[in-house]
Amino acid sequence: MPPRIQVHERARDEYFAILKKDVSVPRVPSFETPTKCVKNLAVSHIPSTVRINEIIKRITKRTLSAIERGIAPPSKTIFPKFLPNKLNLTIFDLRFDSVPKRDKLLSLASYWYASSKSTLFLPTVKVALLQDNRKFSEKKIEKYVEMMQTLIESAEMKNYKPFIGTIPLMPIRYSRPIIQLYIEKGITSFAIDVGTKDLLNHETDFRRILIQIQEGGVSLSEAFIYACNLGIPRFERDKARADDFLSFFAYVDAFGTTFKTRGGPEMHGIRPKVKRFIKEELSYEYLRHEMQYLGDYNQREQLKESDVVRTLIGEEKMEKYLGTKNAIDSIALNRLGSIAEKVEIK
Repeated sequence: MPPRIQVHERARDEYFAILKKDVSVPRVPSFETPTKCVKNLAVSHIPSTVRINEIIKRITKRTLSAIERGIAPPSKTIFPKFLPNKLNLTIFDLRFDSVPKRDKLLSLASYWYASSKSTLFLPTVKVALLQDNRKFSEKKIEKYVEMMQTLIESAEMKNYKPFIGTIPLMPIRYSRPIIQLYIEKGITSFAIDVGTKDLLNHETDFRRILIQIQEGGVSLSEAFIYACNLGIPRFERDKARADDFLSFFAYVDAFGTTFKTRGGPEMHGIRPKVKRFIKEELSYEYLRHEMQYLGDYNQREQLKESDVVRTLIGEEKMEKYLGTKNAIDSIALNRLGSIAEKVEIK
């Protein structure tokens, strides 16, 4: 069995699915969750409360060819982005429409292993790798599972780093074999790649994934649950509820960044809206005029608010906290309550 991220529950809310946990990763100082992850923050703007730093590496066919020819080592291209005394997650984002051949996959596996220090985060993928004609395909899912198995087994003989098993958010019919592979391999940490969807609008799929993890024998109180590429409602008005941040209230321990973009023909030629996180409301304000990139600002504000939330768990009812946030309506509260009610921790 591979080494595991050690997780111990310290407190939970009596109504919502939000837990405070102690998390220990080899060669990294232990930390408490829930927490916001960051990426590409300017050194001068890194808050002292940062615990998880993401390093995103896009892998295209050209990148894969370069790896086979002898690309620059991670010590020159990836490790300089690491932050000292933090959990540095190296996340490979595979931009393929189909699974590479085995020889290319093994080359990728070697570079992936060398690029990670504390954990082995199984790569995220394009949705096209999982679909035929924009519909999930069992054959493509089977190929995906084989790819993940190859990556895991390529590292098992020499491995001292815990795996984090990536699960694309999709109906349980398709995500079940992925979860089963991870459980069979002894993996107890999971990354839910939401694919820029609004989690609260897909809470049934998310809930079934959580239940499947527990049915595999991994209690959510002892698992590390990370979520990335979280979307928000496509509201046309000036503000939108921060449903990505609300994932903390759905068993998510670490809220990752969004490094994928919404695609499809309907988005062609449309510039992404600039949005500013308002922690007092748990909302985003859409900005109509040109402004500087707000990624650093939003990450810092979300980190501050996650620190506040963490201190309240077990000390104050989170319903009271959410009641102070103007953007949180009864729909959001009911969906979050439904997740807690229907996913009973074993």
